[in-house]
Amino acid sequence: MKVRRSLMKHNLVLAAVVCVALMASACGPDVPPETTVSQKTEQFNELMKRPDIDRAAAGYEELYAKVREQVTAEVPALKWEVANPESSAACGNDFAAVNADLRKNDAEVKGLANWVAKGNLPDFQWKHVASTVGQVAGTYGFGGGEVVVDQPGNHEIVFRDQYNAELNFGTAVNTTLLLRTGCHLTAEAKKRGTPAAPPTY
Repeated sequence: MKVRRSLMKHNLVLAAVVCVALMASACGPDVPPETTVSQKTEQFNELMKRPDIDRAAAGYEELYAKVREQVTAEVPALKWEVANPESSAACGNDFAAVNADLRKNDAEVKGLANWVAKGNLPDFQWKHVASTVGQVAGTYGFGGGEVVVDQPGNHEIVFRDQYNAELNFGTAVNTTLLLRTGCHLTAEAKKRGTPAAPPTY
């Protein structure tokens, strides 16, 4: 009987020690959970490293003009005309959080006016002229050149820069030059320097 009481007493003491330990751990100093920057802020901060959309578009327009000039110098028969006006849209999935819940976009992509020259660029000239376009684009940070189409009388190549802008040069029935920017903050958002607060309804 004494052994049993002693064992019960021992168990109660052990239980008390465990409870005290648990209480101590529960009542210890609060350690704040690890905090992370919101996706919206992360994406906005990434875009702050880039020029605003107006400055970016101005640089691309300069590139655009030099490409047309160089192509015309090599193939004088090509006469460039604007086919479609400039357009703009919200950024794609990579920066979708920046514009989430906003009435007016903080970030956007632009499609510069499309240029078309009537007539096809002959196959024997294509590689040389495409290479020239690539060289001019390279001075503006565009690399490589992805061949999209390479068939007799039908060619298309795309160059991209660090912001994922795309310069598209092709020839088929007509010869075309297209440029779409990557995602950039608007001048207003860039000047503000922080994400816009969602509207209150």
